[in-house]
Amino acid sequence: MHNLMKAGLGLFGAALLVAAGAAGALVWAGQQSLDKDHGALPETLAGGSGDAVLGARLARVYGCSGCHGAALTGADFYGIVAPNLRRRARAWRPEDFARAVRKGLRPDGTSISWAMPSEMFAAMADNEIAAIYAHLRTLPAARDAQPVTLKHRLFKAWAAATGELIPNVVLVRATDAGPTVAPAPGTPQWGPYFTRQACAECHNHGLGGNGGQTPALADVIQIYDWLAFERLTTTGVPLDGRKLRLMGGVGAKRLSHMTAAERRALFDYLKGLPQP
Repeated sequence: MHNLMKAGLGLFGAALLVAAGAAGALVWAGQQSLDKDHGALPETLAGGSGDAVLGARLARVYGCSGCHGAALTGADFYGIVAPNLRRRARAWRPEDFARAVRKGLRPDGTSISWAMPSEMFAAMADNEIAAIYAHLRTLPAARDAQPVTLKHRLFKAWAAATGELIPNVVLVRATDAGPTVAPAPGTPQWGPYFTRQACAECHNHGLGGNGGQTPALADVIQIYDWLAFERLTTTGVPLDGRKLRLMGGVGAKRLSHMTAAERRALFDYLKGLPQP
């Protein structure tokens, strides 16, 4: 019996070593993926310095604080640290910042993961990126609100190895290019442009919804009149008054900072979409 117990413990220990080795190999492979140099693709910004006031509003509408924290000094985003944007804006040139936003690439050529929605921001206009960058540069320097810990590093490497984290360089289309100046609300180009920046992250490209978690916007807009839509996009409260898991926060914290012209243009654009 004693020998059987020793043999069993030995097998158990060997199994643990094998499992630890396999896990270690996965983490190593994930880290290699994260460290891969994809090349710092050239990126330009036309129009000179940005409008910091516009940037402060866009940073809210486009949801920067949702991942990077209310003060934009970094936050834990589902186990991954969204960095301190105040520090990034001081360390990076405007072109570096634009490349990170649009292409999901850092200045050293490594790829940011899908947690940064560059796939949606790939066609953001020069003037809007410059405006957000200018706004970040006006904010006082601040320490990282969420330091990167060993736990964060291990989780990120594991997620990269298992395919949960996908490099943005794979997702962003090389043909995407942003205009020099964003379209004006009410023009034919504005609806597709704005909804890609502000709506597609939750409702997908084409705004058809996301696997039952978020609705197709062309469908759900049909039950809204202007006053109900205005309430939804300023308070996050829907037509029936229930608490929405995602849109509740998006409406109150993000879309409430839209201008009146943008809000009306969004309503008209969504009303005009063909129903699924």
